Amino acid sequence: MTLSYTSFVTPAGNVAPTVTGTNFNAPFNVSATFSNPGGTCTPGEYRQLVKGTFKVNGTTLDHVLCGQVKLQPNVLNEDGCPSGSCTAYGHRACPQDPIDQYLPQRGDGCDFMMYDAPGFSNISKGKTYSVDLSFEGRLINTAPGGTILISKTWTTTGSVVTMEPPAVASTTSLQAADKIVGVHLTHNSESGAPELHVVVTRPTGLPPLDAAAITLVMVDAAGHRAKPSRTADVHEIGNRARATASFVYTLGPGEITPASVEMTVHGGQVKMKVEKR
Repeated sequence: MTLSYTSFVTPAGNVAPTVTGTNFNAPFNVSATFSNPGGTCTPGEYRQLVKGTFKVNGTTLDHVLCGQVKLQPNVLNEDGCPSGSCTAYGHRACPQDPIDQYLPQRGDGCDFMMYDAPGFSNISKGKTYSVDLSFEGRLINTAPGGTILISKTWTTTGSVVTMEPPAVASTTSLQAADKIVGVHLTHNSESGAPELHVVVTRPTGLPPLDAAAITLVMVDAAGHRAKPSRTADVHEIGNRARATASFVYTLGPGEITPASVEMTVHGGQVKMKVEKR
């Protein structure tokens, strides 16, 4: 007999995100049962791919999926890292996790279960949060010559204007696990205003980052230096496995166009080039 499956249960249609405390997210579960009479279920694995966008008041935010791979609006990528940090779902080589597990044991268990909750963390009053994601879940045979056994798709799409102030959480400075992974210059899709984004990857579930956690100086191509005239807005997105935070500085008329930035973090200075988008 060859590897097959007897069930594959995913969300159907759209899973609309909702506000729960300080989160605007869309929890969902996926489960599957592999079958291989007379053999082992070890080659059977789950894969999850995702594409789409996260926006706040016209600001399109980066979300790092794995290393240099970021969420793309129109191209599916695997939803996480398959090794190392093991934030992708369904890889048997990764450790067992309550949100990503094979039963009765990871190595050859035939039953798979996972839990995800993509969306925003640490939302604040008076902003419009928008989530527009498309997912594809697959059951695959990882044996040589193996194939995709079945695939299903669903979406997580919705927006909200936060009118009531959510519970206030104490902010924190950058922690040891927080990593600045890039700086880019873009424009707000609604106002057209230039925006400077400092992108930080971090574990999920941490307190919100303080806007003053980074002291930033912009340097233009001619070497002119200036601090942004406005305090950054800090937005955080992610799922149950990882998060991406962005310090967003809206630049006003007459401010320099940064080619690089100098940031003071943990008492030390970090210099980074600014990517233009």
